[in-house]
Amino acid sequence: MRVAGLILAAGEGRRMGGPKALVQLAGRSFLDHGLALLAAGGCQPLLVVEGAHALRERVGPRPDVRWVHNPDWPRGPLSSLQAGLRAALEQAAADGPGLDGLDGLLVHHVERPRVRPQSVQKLLAAFAGEPQACWQPSCAGRSGHPLVLPRAAFTDLLALDPATASLRDLLRSSAWAPRRRKLALDDPGVLENLDRPEDLEGLA
Repeated sequence: MRVAGLILAAGEGRRMGGPKALVQLAGRSFLDHGLALLAAGGCQPLLVVEGAHALRERVGPRPDVRWVHNPDWPRGPLSSLQAGLRAALEQAAADGPGLDGLDGLLVHHVERPRVRPQSVQKLLAAFAGEPQACWQPSCAGRSGHPLVLPRAAFTDLLALDPATASLRDLLRSSAWAPRRRKLALDDPGVLENLDRPEDLEGLA
C-alpha cells in the first residue's frame, strides 16, 4: 500500500510572526518534525507545499522532499491540499507503471509538530484495513489531525472550489460522511495547533 505524505506549509504565519515551518521546537524546526513523522509512518513520496514564503531556499537541500509551490495560497488550505495532491499524483505516475499509483494521501499541517510517530503508524494501519474510508485520529473525544484520504476521494477533493468550500465540506458530505472513521489515540499532539508564539511556552 502506497500513501503519500503531504505537509501543508503555505500560509503566511502572521500570528506566529513568520513561517511556522521554520519555528524551532526541541532543537528542530516544525518542518523537520513533520518530515520525520511522515517518514516514520512509511509515507512515500514526501511533499511540502509552500506559498507565502520561499521555504526551500531557507532550509537547504532536501533530496527526499518534493516541493510544491502554491501561488493561490491566499485562497486557503484547500488550495494547497489540491496543489499537493496533484503533485503527488504526478509523482506516482512518473515513478513508473510498475507501481499502482497512490492508495491514499496523509495530510499533515506543519503547525502540529508534536504528533507521535506511533500515532501515524496506527492511523495508517487502520487505513490499510479499510482503504476506502477517510481516517482521522481523535483524543479525549475530540477530532484531530493528520487525516488519511483514500484514492476514491481524490476526484471529489479536486472538484471542490477553494473559494467556497473546505475539506470539512467533503468529510461532511452525503457521499463521505458514512465513510469517515475516527481512531481513538492517547496522543494530545493530534489536537494541538501551535499558531502563536505563546503556544510554545512551556513546551520542550
